Amino acid sequence: MLPGPWVVNMQDSSKLLVVPRSPQRAKILIVDDTESNRLAFQSLLEGPTHEVIQARDGLEALEQIIDNDFAVILLDIRMPRRGGLETAHNIRARKRSRYTPIIFLSAYESTPIEIAKGFVLGGVIDYLFSPVDPDMLRNKVGFLTEYYLRNMEAHRELKELREQNQAMETRIRELERLLPAGTRPAK
Repeated sequence: MLPGPWVVNMQDSSKLLVVPRSPQRAKILIVDDTESNRLAFQSLLEGPTHEVIQARDGLEALEQIIDNDFAVILLDIRMPRRGGLETAHNIRARKRSRYTPIIFLSAYESTPIEIAKGFVLGGVIDYLFSPVDPDMLRNKVGFLTEYYLRNMEAHRELKELREQNQAMETRIRELERLLPAGTRPAK
């Protein structure tokens, strides 16, 4: 494998074309009704491999989820219009976002029952309370986004290999048709 983000064009095996690929960015959705929280989390998490998208409440979050795939969602548990538990449940109900990791954020002390509901009903993978430790949040989100990007790269590479395999199988059939009937190799 070539170092760095490269695309190898194998359409014509006599000409190897290596083209640099632009690096992928993992999308992070921050859902919080407090603007200062959203801005603080964005400044903490945005970087070369992270694109941060904000939503003010659960309804805006669901609108974003229709149009985007996210590596991780940071979701405030208590918001107007649609709270975090209901939003997480709706996220899990969609096939495309069913396995997106959700980290609940809470500025208030939650009861053990609320926390359990988040894990069981919402499919939440973690629950962080304010004040959030910036290093811990960066590490958790960094791990999840790296995992997401590696998974996306594996899917992309698998798709390319399948396409290359199909092209080679087509070329084999073309060449076999050119051979005289008695000289074709056994399969």
